[in-house]
Amino acid sequence: MSRLKISSGIAAATLMLFAVPMSAYALVENPSSTMSQTPPSVIVFNQKPKDGQINVTYAFMPSAGHFVIYGSNGSGKANDSIVGSVKLDAGAHNDFSVKLDKDLPAGTSLWASLTNSDKQPFWKKSLPLQNEFLIK
Repeated sequence: MSRLKISSGIAAATLMLFAVPMSAYALVENPSSTMSQTPPSVIVFNQKPKDGQINVTYAFMPSAGHFVIYGSNGSGKANDSIVGSVKLDAGAHNDFSVKLDKDLPAGTSLWASLTNSDKQPFWKKSLPLQNEFLIK
């Protein structure tokens, strides 16, 4: 009788040893599904271009596409003129540069945007206000 209890105890312990880690593994999300759910985001600060380039602190691309810098109209709102862009893979990007197509005077408002591989913006409406930055 004690042998049966010991065998049952060993079987239960073995099951727990393997079942608990397996169930915990099932709770971990698939990293690629998390990436597709993470919203596009940009961090870029007011700055003076260095060697005709703007430094971008951070960008998250839900899928491959382009980081695009748009010019602005007389009132500082984004317009359709692209003044710089760079192709990016999906995922997080830290401290990268974007070459400007032309020299821009201090005080110029620029707008950062992220587009998919079809060059369609991830933001369906207007660009978020925090995507604006100034040339110093």
